[in-house]
Amino acid sequence: MTSSLPSNGSGEHVLHIVGHVTEAVFSFMGPTTDALARSGFKQTVVMLDHPRHSHLRAKFHESIRIEPIQPGGRDLRHWFQMAKVIRVLVSQRQYAAVHLHGFLPWALGTRLGRLLPRQVPVYYSPHGSRTLTLLKPVQATLSSLMALTGSGKPQVIASTALDAQRVAGLGSARVKTVEAAVDDDFFHVERHEARRPLVVSGDPDDNHRSVELFCRQAVQLSAAELGLSFNWIGHIDPLVAARLKAANVGSFPLADRKEMTSRLAAGWVFLAAGSADEFPVMLSWAMALGMPCLAADTPHHRDLIQDGVTGLLYKSEEDALVKISQLIDNKALRDRLGAAAKQQALERHSKATLYQGILGAYARGQLPRQATLHTDEAEGRAA
Repeated sequence: MTSSLPSNGSGEHVLHIVGHVTEAVFSFMGPTTDALARSGFKQTVVMLDHPRHSHLRAKFHESIRIEPIQPGGRDLRHWFQMAKVIRVLVSQRQYAAVHLHGFLPWALGTRLGRLLPRQVPVYYSPHGSRTLTLLKPVQATLSSLMALTGSGKPQVIASTALDAQRVAGLGSARVKTVEAAVDDDFFHVERHEARRPLVVSGDPDDNHRSVELFCRQAVQLSAAELGLSFNWIGHIDPLVAARLKAANVGSFPLADRKEMTSRLAAGWVFLAAGSADEFPVMLSWAMALGMPCLAADTPHHRDLIQDGVTGLLYKSEEDALVKISQLIDNKALRDRLGAAAKQQALERHSKATLYQGILGAYARGQLPRQATLHTDEAEGRAA
């Protein structure tokens, strides 16, 4: 159900524009909006309300007004509807700032879409946008467009170091990295390895490619006669269920967060297969739990794992088999990597760290004095 549009009036109010709110996007956007709400800012979120991610909508701070847009199919009608809602919002209220999450919201929110007043401070978070990996000629065009915001160049707030590096390569924007956060609950779960060696993997979003890769690795690892069992945690549709069953992999949905966390914590090893376009949420959860993690050697995984220190990276399926064997046979290695992973997650991906970083980033981007005052408070809480 669509909430009523905000009424006219002054006040320090932030407008967020976002496409699909996946777990990866929410791991940054949820704590960000929570930090602003705790600092006294009013907020409105205009978002695509996909049924797959409807549970995340309920996790926003209770003070936030949500303007849900029903997504269409492959056409662009929902983007036109979103543009219409944004026009109404900016005609009714003067905003202290606008935060654009993802490339298409950026296109709508900047002067490319001619929707925002020229004086409003604009923040942009790419969230793994594929436009950041386009060919150089296309990047040059994108770089020139980055300056077409209502108030000049946007303040880019990247939720991963990889996003920050890619945006900085465009050479047209100020970039601040404020890394995505993990729910505090994950840091307090007691690890309990299953009796039998258990390899766990998963994906909080509908990623059939990740399922396919894990099933293939499960079959190969089973053939190595290591006595392993395998669990997958994530969205389970009929096709995914059939693939997992054929590979003799147990399957568990995400719906019950307490059970999901318990299943994850029972693993001897967390295996992150394939490549992620966004912040690898499930890998960050596993690290926060103190699990020893083995991940494919891809950019987003390298962003989280320092090979041999906070986890292990593999370059081929044969390499994965060797390193899985090492982890299963060496509890001291599992314990060392798990402890280091948890410590890194606490330092980089706690909500306290994000609160401090996001309020500082907003203050530098000319959000009113309120943010600066509460940045000091956030620093005190983080300490």
